[in-house]
Amino acid sequence: MTKPGEVFEDSRVYDPGIEAIVPRYDELHDAILNAPPQERSASVRVLELGAGTGELTAKLLTRFPESTVLAVDHSENMLTEAERKLETFGDRVEITRGAFPDDYPTERAEYDLVVSSLAVHHLDGEEKRALFDVVYDALVPGGWFVNGDVVRFDADHLETLADTMIQNWVRSKGWEEEEFMDRWEASDDYDDPDTLTDQLVWLREAGFESVTPVWQYYNFAVFGGGKPE
Repeated sequence: MTKPGEVFEDSRVYDPGIEAIVPRYDELHDAILNAPPQERSASVRVLELGAGTGELTAKLLTRFPESTVLAVDHSENMLTEAERKLETFGDRVEITRGAFPDDYPTERAEYDLVVSSLAVHHLDGEEKRALFDVVYDALVPGGWFVNGDVVRFDADHLETLADTMIQNWVRSKGWEEEEFMDRWEASDDYDDPDTLTDQLVWLREAGFESVTPVWQYYNFAVFGGGKPE
C-alpha cells in the first residue's frame, strides 16, 4: 500500500512523474529557493520536511554551498532514492525517517531555514496549525519557514478550473489522462489541503512576521514567513 506522497509505487520514477502531473514544478522549487533571506555564501542550517526523493534537497545544498540539511520523510522507498541521489553531498546532508509534526521538528532555536514541498497538505487543519507552531519554535530568531504546496480554493468553480488545468497539463506532457486520473485520485485519499488565506492567518497566529505568498499557479502556492529577530 502506498503512503501519503507516494503517488508512484516505484520511487525511481517519482521525479519525472511528478513533473508531469504538477504544473510548473520547477518554478515552485525556484520560488522556495529564492524566498529565504540568507545569502548564498551563508552557513545555513536547514530542516526539510517531506524530503521525498531529495530533489529539492539537492537544489538547496547547491544553492547554499555552505549549508547543511536534515532531510526528513516517512517513506522508506523515497528515502532510499534520496540516499542515492544525495550521496555526493557527503556529511552536509543527514537523511532520516520520521513524520511531522509528531517526530520533527523537536528542537528549539536550531534551524535558520525550514522548508517543505508538496507535503504539508497531507495534514488536516489542526495538524497544520500544530506544525506551524513547532516550526516557529525550531527556528532561530530571524529564521524563515517556506512551504510550497497544494492549496484549496473556497470557490467551487475555481476548484473545477484547477482540475481542468491539471488535466490539460498532463495531456501536454504526453500522459494518458485515464492513467493520470487513477494515480491522482489514489493520492487524493491522503490529501487535506486548506486555503492559502487560512494558512497565512495560521502562520501569523504562530508568531511569524512578514507572512506572504511568494508564488502561485492555480492551486499550487509557495508561501512563508520569518521569526522575529
